[in-house]
Amino acid sequence: MTETTSRIKVLHIIDKFTVDGLNPTSCTRLFAAWVPHFDSKEFEMVFCGIKTPEPAGQWLRDFGNTVIYLNKGKFSPSTVSAIEQVIRSEGVSIVHLHGYSSANFGRLAAARCGIPAVVHEHAILTIRPHQYCADFLLRNKTTAGVAVSQAVKRFMIHGRSIPEQTIRVIHNGVSFDDFHASSPDQVAALRAELCIPDGFSVVGTVTRLREEKGNRYFIDAAARVVHRFPKTKFVLIGEGPLRGELESQAARLGIRDSVLFTGFRQDIPVCMSMFTVLVMPSLTEGFPLVLVEAMAVGKAVVATRVGGISEIVQDGVDALLVPPTDFNALAEKIELLLTEPQTARRIAQTAIESCRRFSLDSNVRQLQDLYRQLVKRP
Repeated sequence: MTETTSRIKVLHIIDKFTVDGLNPTSCTRLFAAWVPHFDSKEFEMVFCGIKTPEPAGQWLRDFGNTVIYLNKGKFSPSTVSAIEQVIRSEGVSIVHLHGYSSANFGRLAAARCGIPAVVHEHAILTIRPHQYCADFLLRNKTTAGVAVSQAVKRFMIHGRSIPEQTIRVIHNGVSFDDFHASSPDQVAALRAELCIPDGFSVVGTVTRLREEKGNRYFIDAAARVVHRFPKTKFVLIGEGPLRGELESQAARLGIRDSVLFTGFRQDIPVCMSMFTVLVMPSLTEGFPLVLVEAMAVGKAVVATRVGGISEIVQDGVDALLVPPTDFNALAEKIELLLTEPQTARRIAQTAIESCRRFSLDSNVRQLQDLYRQLVKRP
């Protein structure tokens, strides 16, 4: 690229930066991770939220990013003209869309302005009739689709009417400079903060406390494991609308003292390093960054065989997989890793190596190539 060539300016539009009104979504965290890895001489990013200002957007702004709010409702028709105004005032080259509302309004605005629109799907969602109709009507206004896994690609084709030939699979990536085993002193300090006694194993999950994450099955499994391994703490890192319900479930099962809810935390690598076993009991997943992060930290993982998880790990090689909703199978695999630490070490060591193919650098490199192709730059 010559010095006289302007940068490719990408407008990322998202329905909301937070899932709980306060803490950043995994997509928002991904935005923050992307920016330092893009070639700033060739690319510029601007972030736009459809709704009113929220703390997670400020969190993204604190990293030095430009964040714009449209102050619009979920179904407001004026959102199209508001996006169009941002595109023109900011000199945007490409709109990159995350979320249903963003994809609906963003594709219309991009078409009006004559620039490419990228629909990026991060999850496998429930197909709602009104959204199915919107996607069908807008299918020819989708310049490119990005799926975070092959499972998500299938959902985009059959559930969202995105033309198959426009979709490329670009796996999410992890910054391995940020995710690695923490020092024993850091882990000891965290155990002390959380009042976890010496000699106790820690079985943990990093999650959102929502139905699709399957945390009720994690707690059901905990009730069985604690009966056999009473010196075990089960830790849920994260927030969500089901917290009260899950706390009541633990109390009802008589294990409330063995289950710890920490809420949202920023020190995820240290939390993961503290875990003896990390569990992902999800009912659906697109491409869970938490899984790759745990592998990078060197944790033995028990996960459900759903969505993109089987594209990341092999059962018995770098993780143990179980059917979704089967808390007995979940408990059995947790008990296996607590009983056989040598098996846990073997799986964890293999995971450290196998997760390297999911680097943030690879993720960014593929996105940069896509952007160049869309604006027809070599």
